[in-house]
Amino acid sequence: MNIPPRNMEKFEKLLNMIMKFDKVVRYAAVCNNDGKILWQSQREGVENILSADETKNTVKRAVSSWKSRNELTDKVGRGMYAVAAYEKIKRITVPLNNNYMLFVSTDNRPKKKGEYGQTAGMGKIMSIVDFVNSNK
Repeated sequence: MNIPPRNMEKFEKLLNMIMKFDKVVRYAAVCNNDGKILWQSQREGVENILSADETKNTVKRAVSSWKSRNELTDKVGRGMYAVAAYEKIKRITVPLNNNYMLFVSTDNRPKKKGEYGQTAGMGKIMSIVDFVNSNK
């Protein structure tokens, strides 16, 4: 699959900005409409919770979920993002232009007993996505 160099530059910029804005971001990737990871970044010093194959399968399931959500677009509008929260992590998916998807994994481990981490600011993530998409 040939990906236009301009898209690859945007993916790199997007992931760099996502990784820099908040230390709770563990991993970020951009994948295509088939769930193939095209560009990825992992925070240095962070241990993987899932294997590479498990991550690939998780991304493919997320893409499949977005395809299902898109069947309702005419009724509910275009999907903006989805968050799945687990005890250890949160997974954030954001559809991007041209049939790509942003996949972000953040830390959700309790800071104190009984308290779970905060979701990385969705407003900030969406601002980064909009900024990168608007730069031609």
